[in-house]
Amino acid sequence: MLGEFGITPASARAAVRRLTQRGLVRRTKIGRTTSYGIPPRPTEVIVARLKALFDVGGAEPWDGRWTGVAFSVPEEDREARRNLRDDLRLQGFGPLFDGLWVSPWERRVQAHSALRRHAVDAATVFRAELDGLPAAAIVARAFDLRDAAQRYRGFAERYEPVRRRVRAGDVEPRDALRVRTELTAEWRHAELSDPRLPAQLLPADWPRASAWECYTDIYDTLGEPATRRFRELLEQVAPALSELATFHTCDSIRLLPDGAAECRAEESEFERATREDRVRSMRRVSP
Repeated sequence: MLGEFGITPASARAAVRRLTQRGLVRRTKIGRTTSYGIPPRPTEVIVARLKALFDVGGAEPWDGRWTGVAFSVPEEDREARRNLRDDLRLQGFGPLFDGLWVSPWERRVQAHSALRRHAVDAATVFRAELDGLPAAAIVARAFDLRDAAQRYRGFAERYEPVRRRVRAGDVEPRDALRVRTELTAEWRHAELSDPRLPAQLLPADWPRASAWECYTDIYDTLGEPATRRFRELLEQVAPALSELATFHTCDSIRLLPDGAAECRAEESEFERATREDRVRSMRRVSP
């Protein structure tokens, strides 16, 4: 499978080892056979992550209130402070002041979870209107939208030519699997620094919508040919499983039942590993 992406067997083994060390892949051994796979997760968590990835964002109206996290971390606990800030930024919060972070969405559960993860007790979480600063001034102080805007524009510039090829039917199944997979990885990278603010708080020329349209058009159109190629590869080792392979579209993901998708008090090891991996990526791309 990795060979489809130009990855050599030696590089594949090295990559799997690194992913295993980071907790993103689990290694099991039965007799002389070693297997690798993603650690088990509840279906509700998987669905929640999918919906978060494929949510356009900003569609629901904003009620004018903010979720605030006020905290104090001793100077000697710099690492805890940095980790908490990164965690809050990952949840869509931004720093209004040094010890006061805000989000326009209902994020109290996520904020409490972040505080618990980093053992910060001197803190309070609230949901309220903020007097003294207009919404535009709060956004300007707490969120740097320039990096996210640049990433969305870069994504659209890169993939609009691919979109034209896809619409013309000029993508073979082998290429469809590679392009569709890389497309999603690039989209996740593009939106990494986006706080996903309500539409009312965004500039008129915000480029997410056009980048999202490009992404979903390619993703949905390549679903069938990419799955066809995936089945061909899977058939070589597990014919019975290849018959079960299918694909989602953006609309089918939206229609998945929510179930118990709310944040749990304790995250699993896999969830912890994926969160820390996103934090590392965010630190690398931060201006």
